[in-house]
Order: sequence, then structure tokens, then C-alpha cells
Amino acid sequence: MSRTILIADDSPTIRKIVELTFSDTDIRVESARSGGEALDRLASGQPDLVLADVVMPAPNGYELCRSIKSSERPVPVVLLAGTFEPFDADRARDCGADDHLVKPFESEALRSRVRDLLDRPRRAATAAIEEPAIEEPAAEIPTDAAPPTATAEVETESRTPAAPEPAGELAISTELVEAVAEAVVRRLSPDLLREVALRVVPELASEIIRERIRELEREELEEETGRS
Repeated sequence: MSRTILIADDSPTIRKIVELTFSDTDIRVESARSGGEALDRLASGQPDLVLADVVMPAPNGYELCRSIKSSERPVPVVLLAGTFEPFDADRARDCGADDHLVKPFESEALRSRVRDLLDRPRRAATAAIEEPAIEEPAAEIPTDAAPPTATAEVETESRTPAAPEPAGELAISTELVEAVAEAVVRRLSPDLLREVALRVVPELASEIIRERIRELEREELEEETGRS
């Protein structure tokens, strides 16, 4: 179904751009050079949407929008404002404008805004006739239901697999630990032994390390005494 938009702007360039933008669509464009001419066209015709320049000759876009919104057929209104023209967002909201565009605008942006506003009533009507989803009532739990029997509890417990018992730890004697530690220590140099004793070895073997260091120091001292 063909729809009609009315462009009310005192700029012939803007009017022509709007006409060309919708020339290959099912949207018909009518033009008005002022707010007064736009009111005359609204009285004689029924456009589906109005594009209104905010600074055109009286009534301006805000006033024209207010008049449209208070009429018996309040169609969508998009306000148009130039890049260097003041745009009053509060006035736009107060007069009931549906949207606004800054000139110069992209043709695709204009098409998108216009189609979105024209299709809004159709989408609202479609949503209104759609049946809401019917929720299933929650199942009621009978108040006289018998409590679970002890037999059921026993069966539930019997089906639960028992946790595996932890494996026994390998028993290692203190003598074996000391023997291994001492064997490792004897293969280390004195400097490395000091470093290990200070930073790496835990308390369990630290005493063995220190004892080995003392033995090495005594051997070094004996060697020096023998040479002298």
C-alpha cells in the first residue's frame, strides 16, 4: 500500500533531495514551502508522516509539530535542523516530535527513520493481536502425602557407592632418610652446601648439612696445617 509523507521546508534543495530519496519507493512525497502551506495541505490531505524544518516561516517546525500532535490525526513528525541552526531538544520533546535529523543528511538515514516510523503502528497492531504464551500451572503437592519410609532411606543409602579408602603411606625410617641425605651431601662442594643449607634444604636435613660443612672445614684446616 502506498503511503505519503509531507516535507515542509523553505529550502528547495532539501525538498528536492527528499523527493529523489523516495522516488524509487512506494512512498509518495508532497512538498510545502512554509508552515502555513503545510497546514493547508494537512487540512486537504492525509499524509502518513511529516518532515518539518525547525526554522521555516511561521509556523516553524516546533509549532507545526504541536499542531499536528493535537489534531484528530496525530501522525509522526520528524524535525529537520541545519548544521549551523540551533536545535532545541526541550522544545522538540515538549511538542511531541518523534525524531529529528540534522541537514545535510544521508538519504539512507532518512529512509530508515521514515520507514521505522511508518511501520510502528503496524508493529504495534501485530503485537496486540498476538496471543500471550500460556503458562502451565505449577503442580500442587498434596498436603496428605505420606512421608518417606525408613525402608526407602535405607535403599537410597545402600545405592550410594562407598568412598574408596585412602591407600596406606609408605613407611620410611628416620635412619634411611639420614643415610640418603648424608650420601647426597658428601657429593656436594662446600660452597654449594652452604647455599643449600641457607636457602633450599628443609629443617629435617639442615643439621646434617651443617655437620658436613663443619667436617669439610676441619679437613681444610688440617690440610693447611700440614702444608705449613
